[in-house]
Amino acid sequence: MPPKNIKLLLVGAGHAGSILLNLFSTDKSIEIKGVVDKNSNAPGLAVAKALRIPTASGYQKFIRSSELDLIINVTGDSILHDQLVQQKPARAELIGGASARLIWALLDEYQKKETLQDHFNIIMHEVKTHSSGDFIIGSTKAMREIALMIKQVSPTPATILIRGETGTGKEVIARMIQENSRCSNKPLVSVNCTAFSANLIESELFGYKKGAFTGAESDRVGLLELANNGTVFLDEIGDMPLEMQAKLLRFLQSGEIRPVGSVKNKLIKVRVIAATNKNLEQAIEKGDFRADLYYRLNGFTLNLPSLRDRPGDIPLLTYHFLKRAQERINKRVETVSPEAITALSRYQWPGNLRELENVIERAVILASNQQITVADLPLKFQSKTPDMDFDGRELEDGLISLKKRQANLLEQQALSQYLLENNGNITRAAQSAKISRRTYHRLMEKHGIKKVSFK
Repeated sequence: MPPKNIKLLLVGAGHAGSILLNLFSTDKSIEIKGVVDKNSNAPGLAVAKALRIPTASGYQKFIRSSELDLIINVTGDSILHDQLVQQKPARAELIGGASARLIWALLDEYQKKETLQDHFNIIMHEVKTHSSGDFIIGSTKAMREIALMIKQVSPTPATILIRGETGTGKEVIARMIQENSRCSNKPLVSVNCTAFSANLIESELFGYKKGAFTGAESDRVGLLELANNGTVFLDEIGDMPLEMQAKLLRFLQSGEIRPVGSVKNKLIKVRVIAATNKNLEQAIEKGDFRADLYYRLNGFTLNLPSLRDRPGDIPLLTYHFLKRAQERINKRVETVSPEAITALSRYQWPGNLRELENVIERAVILASNQQITVADLPLKFQSKTPDMDFDGRELEDGLISLKKRQANLLEQQALSQYLLENNGNITRAAQSAKISRRTYHRLMEKHGIKKVSFK
């Protein structure tokens, strides 16, 4: 003979009652006879009605039933609990007070872990969807456009100029272009134009002959020749000395190099990708950069947005860097709390992706369990006020630009907070924000915010 179902009365339909109700409603061995709460707006009452479970503001009509096996009181009301003790059926067990709080504490922790695991699974799916190798493309409109341009320009021999602030991933983008080009099996040679003095950069790029200068004891092949039939990446091109700019321009026009101390030219075939964090137009006006070289490099330009301009991608980027930090440090830290994600999203990120990666690696080292919390982040992330430490570039843009940026940041933070508090439900978030759902959705698209990051 099959076991008899447990007949249950749930007293209290607040947060604790709602979780118990959701848990018990899926258990076929439990038959919920009723849900009681004097607050007609208690969330558990709506859940019970949706499940077609009887509800009431008082327990009297249910407690008269001799069928009840179990009564769980999660209201915390000691007077109500005494009344239930006196009036309950003799065969019914009553759980309340400390016992009910213990059940609630265990279930609350269980619920948090379940929610966090769902959040982790969704984010990791997004990471895989929006990643390319070591770089997260992201879901914002600007980054989707860049991904499309990379796909289109990579197979061509076009010279490319990548512009963006320090730490936005310019060299990684160059590597992506190389990997998707027709010369992907050929070398990619990276040259940091700030790493060499004005006297050395020519010999490093073009090579030199034995005896060309003091210390040149043998012939040496230059970096451009090493990249023959492949790609050369000229990082920080805006810092290249003017004299060298003229020689680079001649190479781009003719494809020929002449090693220092040689009288013969060499013809080489190299795809050139250049990058800079400088305003080249201003450098031209000041006489620090050649206009003809600029136009030669500017045939195809990729403008990488700063991290503060793509806050909707921060959850994806955070989990991407978390995965990398786990592998590098060999420590199991698998999730980031929603509060920590919100704190990361509020920050201005002057160091962009490089700074975010360093912050996550530090947090993995400090984390005391498998979750990064706000306490594991630097102190500047633990304040609820937006970061107001403007860098020089922002101050140069002027007050109007600063005001617009701060207004956008405040709007993005508020939208994210409403979504966080409403578990990613746009309708409820819009109601909390006192705007229409349509307006809320439009603002989410404006800031590149995806609701899956807050589920």
